[in-house]
Amino acid sequence: MPEVFKAENVKGESEEIKKLLRESFSRSSFGSCVPRPHRFRFESQQDDETVLVLGRRHLVTNLGWIAMLCFASVIPFVWGEFPFLQALDGNTLISFSMLWYMGLIFFGIQSFLMWFYNVYIITNERLVDVDFVGLLSKTVNVAQISRIEDVNYTQKGILASFFNYGDVIIQTASEQRTPDTAGEMSAFTFEAVAFPDKVAGIISQLTEEAEKPWK
Repeated sequence: MPEVFKAENVKGESEEIKKLLRESFSRSSFGSCVPRPHRFRFESQQDDETVLVLGRRHLVTNLGWIAMLCFASVIPFVWGEFPFLQALDGNTLISFSMLWYMGLIFFGIQSFLMWFYNVYIITNERLVDVDFVGLLSKTVNVAQISRIEDVNYTQKGILASFFNYGDVIIQTASEQRTPDTAGEMSAFTFEAVAFPDKVAGIISQLTEEAEKPWK
């Protein structure tokens, strides 16, 4: 797995941001939304840049692959019900079962790592979205706070409403503008994040502070 995070202490933030971060976010390193993560630093972080929130997809979004893993784990117990496997001897079935479970273990580890390392990071200067593609490559999207135009969030479905997660959609000013695209904005989305209302509120507050004139 490529290195993304390094240990480091974080700096302070404005009183308004501190107030927002006092809300009931998770404090666990395995949490879906961790405010002011302890001794955390990502690889491109600047010396004067403070990490305010570290987040990932809500834990409940893992239920799909976990359920599939549980179902697949019982299949070797019914090998005898498959006609094309009935002709195989016992040793061959045992070997086949071992390969099956090795594949399931690899699938489970990969799925967990994809959830754990696909993160979004909110700092006092920018938003960072880290997406791993497989275990050896990643895509990092960055949006400067000063370029954010609008922030909103959506919650769709019973699970999203019950467990309080949703998509936070950030509209950012286009990096390159032409006469035909002068009014267009590009979307920057954090998917299935916990506490989407609080995350959107923090980003909105950062945007307001970035727009204030220097005193």
